[in-house]
Amino acid sequence: MLLVAQCLIHSKMATNNNDNLLNQITEAENAHDVEKLIALVTDDIVIEDVPFVPFGMVMKGKDGVRQGYAFFFEAAPDYKIEPKSWVTSDKSFASEWVLTATQKGDFPGIPASGKRFSIRGCSFGEFENGKLKRKSDYWDYASLAKQLSGESK
Repeated sequence: MLLVAQCLIHSKMATNNNDNLLNQITEAENAHDVEKLIALVTDDIVIEDVPFVPFGMVMKGKDGVRQGYAFFFEAAPDYKIEPKSWVTSDKSFASEWVLTATQKGDFPGIPASGKRFSIRGCSFGEFENGKLKRKSDYWDYASLAKQLSGESK
């Protein structure tokens, strides 16, 4: 029984630590602090922005993350992600969020428009040794394209 209690306590502590890690990642993203973000990921990190994958947009390793986020922060300088909910375990997470920004530069497949947009999405990911190891972001590309093209909703 003691072993079960210890495992539950360890699992709860890991979950709390991973909640804290997600908070730190969100803070780094919203501060556009790429180097802080880099410190929170594993060396072999993989981040997929799934709607942009067909355009070759998969960030691999710390250099890939550095380049990918620098690109997004330049293209959308007021980029802000607002977490709506998340659930974590000692190894993984799922989250729901809303991203708002103004498109100042080109996005894959979408030329710069100067327009403000807001998209809802979700992310699924994995943790390893207190850092983010993998993240896949899912959101509606058609909704983004529609907002930036100026088509009515």
